Amino acid sequence: MLVLTATGDAFAQCLSSVNPVGGSNNLLVLEKNSLRTIAFFRYNYGNRYYEGTKPSEFDLIKSASYSYGGIVAAYGVTNSITLETELGYYFNKTQVYNMEPAYTLSGNGFSSAVVSARAGLVKDNARRFFISSSMGAKIPFATRPQSCDGVELPLDLQTTTGATGLVWQAFVVKEQPVSGTRWFLTERIEVNARNRNGYRQGSSAFTSFFYSKHLMFSWLKGDWTLIMQLRNELRGRDQTDDGWRESTGSTLVYLSPQINHFIKEQWNVSLVADIPVWQHFTGTQLAMKYGFSLNVSRDFSPKREAGN
Repeated sequence: MLVLTATGDAFAQCLSSVNPVGGSNNLLVLEKNSLRTIAFFRYNYGNRYYEGTKPSEFDLIKSASYSYGGIVAAYGVTNSITLETELGYYFNKTQVYNMEPAYTLSGNGFSSAVVSARAGLVKDNARRFFISSSMGAKIPFATRPQSCDGVELPLDLQTTTGATGLVWQAFVVKEQPVSGTRWFLTERIEVNARNRNGYRQGSSAFTSFFYSKHLMFSWLKGDWTLIMQLRNELRGRDQTDDGWRESTGSTLVYLSPQINHFIKEQWNVSLVADIPVWQHFTGTQLAMKYGFSLNVSRDFSPKREAGN
């Protein structure tokens, strides 16, 4: 959903992690033998340091950004159990430094895969109320730090921490078909182990509240939905063998408007903007200024395919 070793602690965790995909559909359990695929691209950019909630005069890094692409695939093993996998790749994680001559560092590569099982806990079709939850494992694609021109990149430009972890998620959905609205709440908690160098990324919790409204206007052609997301991100401090890593840990709140288009009753295409509305950082960190993502998803149902 991004320096020199001596200054690596000054970069915000918020720009070096990717938020879970949400909003293009309710992401509940699938019907038996159904397949769901989601492909997405995300870009984030930041160019200002903060101390606590206030802007800082610290200006080592002029700007930082990342471009990230990923795939989420889910398969309905039964009507109440769905297996999922998440895969992602950083096309670049880049930092541009305030120095003469201009100096830039960049890394790229796979992040970590997540393999999980999702269970349907509540399914009340009469009241259109649903709850599901999942538990999974985070598996790094590499355990050795990435290097560029023979020099090991700083932590904030590594595409993976090289450590395993656990991921827990929960989804609560309430639909009102008559008015074309949907409310849903999602929670994702990630707990990380130490890597081979003794580094442990702080645990994180993402809480998102969505309001979805199907746009029903005579002049609007096609199937469009407007979604507003309010997201809270809590990130714990990182640890090394020497203790807590300086300038890590944060509490962030984002407003994320989203427009979704359902094409030919098969493809969901959505564009999402991430706008920070409140940020609190431990120490001095580079904050995200803006971000956006493009999501494309499709469900493959045995009943639908047979009908085709």
